[in-house]
Amino acid sequence: MSDGATVLWVDERSATGGTGATEGDGPERLERAGYAVARSTPDSVADALAADRPECAVCDTGALSAAEAVEAVEAVEESAHAPPVVVFARDGGESLAHRTVAAGADEYVPASSDRVLVDAVDRAVDRGRASERGRGAKRRLDALFADTPDPVIEYAFVDGRPIVESVNRAFVETFGYDRAVAVGEPLNDLVVPEGKRDEAASLDERVHAGERLHVQIERETTDGSREFLFRNIPVESGERAAGYAVYVDITDQKERERRLREQNERLDEFASVIGHDLRNPMGAVKHRIEMARRTGDDRHLDDALSALDRMDELLRDLLRMARQGEKLGETEPVSLAEVARTAWDHIATGESSLVVTEDATVVADRGRLTQLLENLFVNSVEHGSTSPRSHAPEHGAAGDEPGTVEVRVGVDGDGRVVVEDDGRGIPVADRGEVFESGFSTATDGTGYGLAIVRQVARAHGWEAAVTESAEGGARFEFRGVEFAD
Repeated sequence: MSDGATVLWVDERSATGGTGATEGDGPERLERAGYAVARSTPDSVADALAADRPECAVCDTGALSAAEAVEAVEAVEESAHAPPVVVFARDGGESLAHRTVAAGADEYVPASSDRVLVDAVDRAVDRGRASERGRGAKRRLDALFADTPDPVIEYAFVDGRPIVESVNRAFVETFGYDRAVAVGEPLNDLVVPEGKRDEAASLDERVHAGERLHVQIERETTDGSREFLFRNIPVESGERAAGYAVYVDITDQKERERRLREQNERLDEFASVIGHDLRNPMGAVKHRIEMARRTGDDRHLDDALSALDRMDELLRDLLRMARQGEKLGETEPVSLAEVARTAWDHIATGESSLVVTEDATVVADRGRLTQLLENLFVNSVEHGSTSPRSHAPEHGAAGDEPGTVEVRVGVDGDGRVVVEDDGRGIPVADRGEVFESGFSTATDGTGYGLAIVRQVARAHGWEAAVTESAEGGARFEFRGVEFAD
């Protein structure tokens, strides 16, 4: 039972080395039981505890007054290394037992049979070891709690709400609340953004029920709203629901996943064009060259050149999408009217006209905004003729010549940037697809112009929508545009 554990025997006679029969029987009992016994007086107990690191201390009251016995127990309890204390009472009665136990003694043992003392020390050593294991586990948990790189909150439910009992360093850095401020506050009041209260209340119900959760949530931090993987670790704590809430920031991971999806989508677009869209003009080139060889008619070569131009147009639009995607350069306040006129000058507009109904200063990447407007203008001029409204953007029939349209650019009363024309418009059935890559029913349309428009809008954080102008033409609206003061 002893495993060679060290016991510190504390009595006044240890200083004189006395070995009377009544003095030596206690230590001898422990030695016979396999314990290593060190000796100390009450005055030197702190040094002996530090030097010998005993697993139990026995206070022999034989040569001590009641007050001295109590002081000896207190000296052990107040030391840096405080093992369990057994009082070995040669004299004294119930009063001494009460006083020494109140001072911190674990057991009070009358000086009687061999086994009474040994059994008491065995129990004390077992309790000490169990306590040390518990303290060790607590120290390890505290170190893990303090040093983990993810924000962690220790909580307990009070009146149905999770109340903060402790926070680690990462929580302070991420959410901006010092421990002194956070402790005692409802957790949701510190981290739940506006608009997420109902969601948080529903989550609290599951946490209160003791569920081990792994849920993606959004929380408010010093850097704004960010996405987290929320992990609930419930802990048995009597009547109150309690545990640890761990917040693993996955914002950057989600952004990488989004970019990867976009890259995969662009690869799919490449595959689609190379595997399908380029096949038809390539076949046309081969056919026309073969016909020119057979007939000697050079007009077939003109058709072959037209097909090559078509291939070049497809590749140009596709490469533009693949290279730029939803990336922005530097944003700055720019004049909507100025950028619109620049974009208009970049394209062949024929007899069509541009009208800026209202200028505004918007915060944008000038080059990407120019690109957006160029594609909208091309769409209006080439596919928005005022002939019968039977086709959508990029839906002109083969051989149609662009008509004359008026294109208007401005800002409406709801703060939306608007580009509209008085052409033939977009059928309602097609409006949900016009921004999709490759969507076109025209034989000469690439299907990528309006997809580029959507890319540029998304890069700025704008929402693009298509509807109908007052004259029945196409109307493109952009919500969420930031205007400079």
